[in-house]
Amino acid sequence: MKYETLMEIDLEKLKNNAKLLSKSYSDYDKKIANLKDNAYGMGFKIVNTLVNSGINYILVGPIKDALEIRKYNGEVPILVNYYVAEEEVYDAINNNITLTISDLEYLRSITCLNIKDDLKLQILIDNGSNKMGIKNNLDLKEAIKIIDESEHLVLEGLYTDLTTIGVEDEYYYHSINTFYQIISNYLDRDLIIHLNEPIMYHKKLNYVNGIRFDLSLIGIEENINDDIFTNMRIKNVQKKYGDLEFPNIDLQLIFTITSEVMCTGKVSKGDLVGRNYIAREDTDIAVIPIGHKDGITKAINYVGINNFKRDILADDIDHLIVAVDGGVREKDKVYIVNEERGIYDFLTLLKTNRYYLMSILNRNLTKKYINDEEKSDSYL
Repeated sequence: MKYETLMEIDLEKLKNNAKLLSKSYSDYDKKIANLKDNAYGMGFKIVNTLVNSGINYILVGPIKDALEIRKYNGEVPILVNYYVAEEEVYDAINNNITLTISDLEYLRSITCLNIKDDLKLQILIDNGSNKMGIKNNLDLKEAIKIIDESEHLVLEGLYTDLTTIGVEDEYYYHSINTFYQIISNYLDRDLIIHLNEPIMYHKKLNYVNGIRFDLSLIGIEENINDDIFTNMRIKNVQKKYGDLEFPNIDLQLIFTITSEVMCTGKVSKGDLVGRNYIAREDTDIAVIPIGHKDGITKAINYVGINNFKRDILADDIDHLIVAVDGGVREKDKVYIVNEERGIYDFLTLLKTNRYYLMSILNRNLTKKYINDEEKSDSYL
């Protein structure tokens, strides 16, 4: 008998989130969806929902993801953020995909190719966070000179990846200033200048015309603590740099995770349950087919079965063992994440951040898309 843990993705909620964000940040020409990591586990089937709801540009990691998106949508502009091998450059040209230039050596290698059609490029700037990107004015000047002198290379934009939201610290402002200083000589060009989600919390910069949304699209915003020490740090930042702009948008988590009871049993006081839990009393138990490989551990404390919280006693790579009562039966539905058990609770209990959680939470789960305008209840 098959037992399944299911991620159900509501495309109507996704549409509403995209529309709300697009409307709330309408002063940006480019509303860019950052769909790295298979759209953070949602799958590229969501692309057309986004495009039909205000998103007009897509960013991905590897070029294989851009080519996968082209199976769903042949028109939306796509920027590849990762390194693209020389033999794959022609795939970018043939599929109208923009490549990222993060250093001069890579750019020079592209100029050595026998390119006979236009290739669009964007330049990634290192804002001082010491990730990838062009690091200074001289290197950017050289990069743009190479592009301008190449017959088929087209400079489409400049961008950077902010690594802090600048709500509790000043690194955001240092990063913004570094970015501006490096690109300021080229702001009179018709270029896309775009930044990622930290700019949601700050006043719009007049030279920036693109905003990149990632996990906010699926309903997971930055989780800012509401305690006295955090509030003091926020006030200090506001005193120095001006008021922050916390978005007042009612975003909805677009997915739920449900499972089902594989089997039930009884254990006696003193019995070993799973790998390391010793039963403190005679207990009814149920086994659930979700575990470490899915990003779920006993640290989440409980699951929901038959409208009751069921404490997790033990976990394993692919199982949870929970305490139940005699009324729980095989195939009963188990609620892992839903409207009542939101994702922010998981972030706190698992002591992690939203990006790491979403990178592992969805790997092995069957995905079911609901409220799909094209075809209802489709699986992936």
